[in-house]
Amino acid sequence: MNNILDKLSSMSEAFPDKIAFAFIRKGKKNKTDSISFRELDQKSDRAARYLSIRGFKDGLVTLVLARPSTDFVVLMYAMLKTGAVPLLLPPIEIRKRKGRAQLRKILNRARPEGVIGSGILLAIRRILRLGPRKLRTINIRNLRKSSLDFSNESDFISKKEIDWTDIPALVRYTTGSTGPPKGVIYSHGMLHSLLHTLESEGITSDDVFFGRSGTLIIHPLIGISSVSIIAKPRNVTGQEIVETISNWGATAAFLSPPSAIHLANYLESHAESHHQLRAMLKSLTRIYVGGETISAGFVSTIESHLSEERPTRGGFHLVYGATEGFPLCHAKASTIIETYPKTKSGMGFCLGEPVEGIRIRVLSFEDNNEQFDPSIASEVPGSGPGSIGEISVMGPAVYSSLIGQDEIEFGGRKTTAHDSLDGTNWHRTGDLGYLDEHGRVWIVGRKAHRVRSKDGSTLHTKQIEEIFNHSLGIRTALVEGPDNHWPVILVEKDNAPWNEMEKRLKEETKRACRLLGYDGELTFLQYGGEFPVDAGHEAKIEREKLSDWAKQRLHGNQPN
Repeated sequence: MNNILDKLSSMSEAFPDKIAFAFIRKGKKNKTDSISFRELDQKSDRAARYLSIRGFKDGLVTLVLARPSTDFVVLMYAMLKTGAVPLLLPPIEIRKRKGRAQLRKILNRARPEGVIGSGILLAIRRILRLGPRKLRTINIRNLRKSSLDFSNESDFISKKEIDWTDIPALVRYTTGSTGPPKGVIYSHGMLHSLLHTLESEGITSDDVFFGRSGTLIIHPLIGISSVSIIAKPRNVTGQEIVETISNWGATAAFLSPPSAIHLANYLESHAESHHQLRAMLKSLTRIYVGGETISAGFVSTIESHLSEERPTRGGFHLVYGATEGFPLCHAKASTIIETYPKTKSGMGFCLGEPVEGIRIRVLSFEDNNEQFDPSIASEVPGSGPGSIGEISVMGPAVYSSLIGQDEIEFGGRKTTAHDSLDGTNWHRTGDLGYLDEHGRVWIVGRKAHRVRSKDGSTLHTKQIEEIFNHSLGIRTALVEGPDNHWPVILVEKDNAPWNEMEKRLKEETKRACRLLGYDGELTFLQYGGEFPVDAGHEAKIEREKLSDWAKQRLHGNQPN
């Protein structure tokens, strides 16, 4: 298998002046930073030569301190061409002592040998003593100068005599929202698998992609133009999404759940005034949402405004995956809408079917993590929620190891199940679910977030929360109470008087307990604002923080 970027030169020849990437920075003038296919290929070639001469090649793990921009893309492509390995950090609040301590731990485990970044970020690293003092260092400004120097040779050829399949391409860190941040090694083979997935979805050089996703780096290898608004998902408005899609004629998009909800609300409130029902996203044939589930109501609204040329079963796709493997499953609009009656009745959320090349088993999560007997692992339709286990996956898009000491501390048998018969390794996702009679995957919540009561009953987040969320139009979070056997449901604050809401919650509890077969007690608390969420997609509720808050509020008041 060749270096993943070997295809870039042919795309550059086919579409020399076509925009490869455009980054829109929010502000008064919404400044756009863009680069063509020819510029991307030539600049990254010159940058690769500059890096190679300075020893950034052949597996050198390099900390990258740069924000999304055309300079960042040129840097990434240059490193991929040379074989140097970019180390991409998770979102970290380095202004806070806790964030700096977390970053030091990450760098001590990952042990980078080089660092490339902007002058300001390099200075901050030195001042705060983040990472080893002596690292090969390059200021991205100097790299930019080299890439713009036309006197430099612009033809950099990656090694052809080696098989790049298992060679590390980059390291992406998980956000830390579902456990400690872990550095996942992406091989060139994994990137080739992502490329194949996009092509199997029907994505071609005729498409224009809007949004930010884990597949963005390989889009130019198909000839796609990619457009991104550089802002946190919660800060991107529905109007900005609609206008950007319209201005660029985007045909495909990837949104985080908060952005998708903003889009749905905007479409719902402006459809009649625009007299454009089913036409407000008239160029968009596919939209992918990942990072967390969203309700069928939002899905229906978005689906109704997509292009008439969208796929028959719907252009909306809910994508399930993780940093360790993406994508794993996807559910089209029709699937989400058809199965939502079961979701609001406590059956969990349907993630749809595995994508091409991905195999899924539901393993008994109480079993030894080192190996399993295939006779207790399900690859055939299950019997519903009664067969809940840990969703485990295998395929070319799934990682095989973590960087440096992360593999020893967080990887190996802690996250992998080994098939004792055929020798295959399966990544345990940490999510619990089951397979239905159609072979579709359902999720009921995170393994770490299940709450067990004193009577031995177990409650799962996506089962019980969906019941209350749908029936009462609120947002809830199931967490553990003070003795870790006390189920507490927190309610995000809204405009309704709490006395009235608490009464409605207790009335709905009888139905919820009947649906879930739960005989224990539930405690309800109103949270003082919006729930804290992860720093990545800004969609996953940080339940550990909410659990700590609930324990402080309820300390000394345990029920009998």
